[in-house]
Amino acid sequence: MTRVYYKDAHAAIIVLDSTRERTIEGALRWKSDLDQKVTLADGSPVPAILLANKCDIDNQLGDDKLYDLETSNGFVGSFRTSAKESVRIEEAFKFLATTVISTEQGGQYDVPFMNREGNVNLDDNNSSHFKTDPKCC
Repeated sequence: MTRVYYKDAHAAIIVLDSTRERTIEGALRWKSDLDQKVTLADGSPVPAILLANKCDIDNQLGDDKLYDLETSNGFVGSFRTSAKESVRIEEAFKFLATTVISTEQGGQYDVPFMNREGNVNLDDNNSSHFKTDPKCC
């Protein structure tokens, strides 16, 4: 993948199919590519979590193996999830968001969130983003 694909990434979610062990290799390739192309200000990798999807189905990936994949490949966390049943999806996203905020507060992003072009200020009631069409239901 080209560096432009990852431009300004602050975090990543890498997903594997826990019912198909061969998807582990692909997930680790994505993580390696990410780590080579995007770093924080101190040179460390951007926060990334590993999601082992389809936990609602009998799977091939044990807890020990998932933890080993997390720790040996530089993921900041790993979660067994089910997109179909909405299992631990919100928990995983909240964990990653908390990690990103902590990283931001540590000054590790080249361009801080608040200084990014195109930000929408949610406190600005006069913003055109919040005007509703009077013809709308």
